[in-house]
Order: sequence, then structure tokens, then C-alpha cells
Amino acid sequence: MENNDIFIPIIFYIDYINIEYNKYLNKQFKGITPRDFTYLLNIYYHKNCSQRELADLLIVSEANAGQIIRRLEKNKLVTRDFDEKNKSRRIINLTEEGTHLVLSLLDAAKKWESKFFERYAPEDKEKFKTMISDYYQLSVNDK
Repeated sequence: MENNDIFIPIIFYIDYINIEYNKYLNKQFKGITPRDFTYLLNIYYHKNCSQRELADLLIVSEANAGQIIRRLEKNKLVTRDFDEKNKSRRIINLTEEGTHLVLSLLDAAKKWESKFFERYAPEDKEKFKTMISDYYQLSVNDK
């Protein structure tokens, strides 16, 4: 079998990129897991979301989301306040410390990505992001 006949799934590369990215983040931010970054980033972009809404965004159970949110709250990165219109609903937002951390995480992510894409034209980077986004959307809609 020649090398050009070997099929290597895209997810193989994505997994290895994710491993290296997680190593990079762990060096920069002690005590913050890659999953924390995902939660914090979603809370940053979806202000005043509920635990249920966050769980739906992250495609996890509400109980799983609650566990991570409680830890982030304990670490003073997020707040959970009762919704004035619906007392059974808790609204999640970043604290000032959480917002500062997210901005630092985004800055680190931007630096990592710029190194990753330094050999490519800006339009190639955008095309890649579009393709990865499409790949994700198709995988979610394929269920």
C-alpha cells in the first residue's frame, strides 16, 4: 500500500491539535482546564444565560454544567443569581476576575493561532475556520 492510499480521518488531526493547544493553555494558566475555558468563553459570549441554556450550548447535561459552574463560582470566576422574573432560573455571568481571565485566555489563544497560521494568507485562515465550522455543524446535525 502506498502512502497516498492511506486514509487518515480529519478528527485524528483535530485531536492532536487539541492536545497541543491544551498543553499550551496549561502552561499559561495553572488551574484552568480546557473545559473551564470552553465554559468561561460561552458565558462571556452569552451574557445572562441560564444553566440550562449553557448546558444546551455545550451539549452536556444540566447536572454536568452545574458541577462545573459551581467550581467556577467557588473560584470567584462566575456568579449565579436568581432571575427576577423566574426564581427557579439562575442567571450566570462572569465576575470581574472571570472577565479578566477570559480576556487573557483569548489573548493567549490569538497568539497561539497566529503562530499556527503564520505561513498562510488571511483568506486561507478564514477558509479553514469556515470549513471547520461547517464540519462541526454537519457533525451536530448528523445525529
